[in-house]
Amino acid sequence: MNKFAHVYPAMVTPFNKDESFNYETAKKHADWMISEGISGVGIMMAAGEYQSVSLEEHKQYVREMVPYVKERGASVIVGCTRERPEDVVELMENAREAGADGAMVLPSFYYRMDQKELFEHYKYINDHSGLDIMVYNNPHSSTPISTETMAELYKLEHVKMVKDASMSIDVMTDYIFEANKTEDVNVLCGCDYLLYQAYATGATGWVSMTANILPKLSAEFHKAMIVEKDFEKGLDIFKKLYPVVNMTERFPKPTQAVKYILEEVYGFEEGICRRPRRGLSDEEKKHVLESSNILELSKEYSQRSTGVM
Repeated sequence: MNKFAHVYPAMVTPFNKDESFNYETAKKHADWMISEGISGVGIMMAAGEYQSVSLEEHKQYVREMVPYVKERGASVIVGCTRERPEDVVELMENAREAGADGAMVLPSFYYRMDQKELFEHYKYINDHSGLDIMVYNNPHSSTPISTETMAELYKLEHVKMVKDASMSIDVMTDYIFEANKTEDVNVLCGCDYLLYQAYATGATGWVSMTANILPKLSAEFHKAMIVEKDFEKGLDIFKKLYPVVNMTERFPKPTQAVKYILEEVYGFEEGICRRPRRGLSDEEKKHVLESSNILELSKEYSQRSTGVM
């Protein structure tokens, strides 16, 4: 099977009240997701609050968690986005030394580059690190990557993956069809509610908020679409996932929502979110549970559910 054909939960990072990392909970969460069928894990992505940790904290967490997950047989992608490409390379080399399979890198999220600058940004990273790269297209927080520029990025030695979070199936389709002209570039869905359309068009994987809280069902969807090539079965699973994928993409506080569900429904001690994120109100908590149908789904698709209301 393709090296990067996996569901990668964009794993949330549990913090203690003093803002230190809660490695015990992080490892329990990773163990649970892998035991439910997940074969890849994303560490220090946006859901993991990478923006709110220092370079040294990032490196510390990666050095602890990447070997732990790799020992359990899962692929690991580490989010290494920073404004300065030199910092990106520093984080990527740390991830490579820790054993990661790749790094997810967003373009500069403050300065809006033109397409030539964008290519040069990734070329610098490509030329200064030996780790495979997941190019992250997210025009809502950084410069949109044109199909023409993406085609040029595919030619770089270490560019092996693309995560598209444009929320536009036509953009993802263009990336997929362009990738089909190459031998070893994968396009992964980065928009949970476009999951079925992405896989049906040729995406080989999924970087997922939802897989944090429904790992078994997420893994079953991937297996149906990629391994079994049973698109009808995949559509049935997607329909079950749809309330959750809608919530994780459309609710404005997805990291807090996922952490709340992990605590309330599954009993994990996720702790706080770092600033600027704050916890959910009672009204928001109620909305998250009811709109996602997570209580019913967790009881059906996980042995861990506590069903707490």
